[in-house]
Amino acid sequence: MTSFTSNLLSLGIVLSSMFTTVGVVYVLLKHRDATVKLPVDRDQLQRIPAFGLQQQIQSLQIDLIAGMLMGVLIVCLPFAISSIQAHIIVGKFPWLFAITSIIGLTYCGYKTWKNFSKFTKLRLGHTAEIATANELIGLQALGYQVFHDIQADGFNIDHLAIGKNGVFAIETKGRHKRHKDNQNGGKDFQLAYKDGRLHFPSWTETKPIEQATRQATWVSQWLTKATGQQVFSSPVLVFPGWYVTSQTKPPFPILNHKQLVKTIPALRSNKEVTQALTQQQQVDAIVYQVAQRCLSKSEVGK
Repeated sequence: MTSFTSNLLSLGIVLSSMFTTVGVVYVLLKHRDATVKLPVDRDQLQRIPAFGLQQQIQSLQIDLIAGMLMGVLIVCLPFAISSIQAHIIVGKFPWLFAITSIIGLTYCGYKTWKNFSKFTKLRLGHTAEIATANELIGLQALGYQVFHDIQADGFNIDHLAIGKNGVFAIETKGRHKRHKDNQNGGKDFQLAYKDGRLHFPSWTETKPIEQATRQATWVSQWLTKATGQQVFSSPVLVFPGWYVTSQTKPPFPILNHKQLVKTIPALRSNKEVTQALTQQQQVDAIVYQVAQRCLSKSEVGK
């Protein structure tokens, strides 16, 4: 084997290992973009505080990691190519190392696939919660106190709105819109509630309803204990970007995020739905407890 051929083969082996995970990510990105899309347009959302700084920090974090990896590659790459070339020339290819490398690359590809799946879900959830938080600004203008990401016992409450007509535990769920649903005649990606189930174009769910109920119950119990007075929390389930309809009466509001500002103030004082807070001191006591839990890490899990 000529020196040029051995050099080319050595370089190809090294580069193939480098581009394995890149190829996995590329394929997954193409598949995601071809099958689903976010329920809301991220570019149409209002900028949250320090949004520009957050983007700069994330960009610099990537640059730092890339710089460290590049330093390792610059040092190791020439030695790796030289070692592989030497084995090829003498005809004693290190099959044990090669097999170990293939196993390692397979594992890296698998981890990349798993992490990409998790990244996609987190990106969807983040976008949905930001969309809901944007709309809740309208409730603040009406005198409501709004809190986000309240840490509970092993889970979190996405949003909590507190006003004179009650306490509302708002659970936000992000669901991708599948391109095939629209192509098959889906009505603007419609979500319908019927007989205790959420009917999407291609699937049905019940867990979000159960989760919203369970979390509102936790909020009621926690605030009752924390304030020393009976507090009822009403669950609200939000699916940003979906057109939500009800074929049977839902147990609590199930909404598109754009419906929040009109729906929550219209809810009347009914213990099965919400609780009227007749005195400002009640509202202040509840707001104080929620604010303390949001600020104090020592409260988490208690």
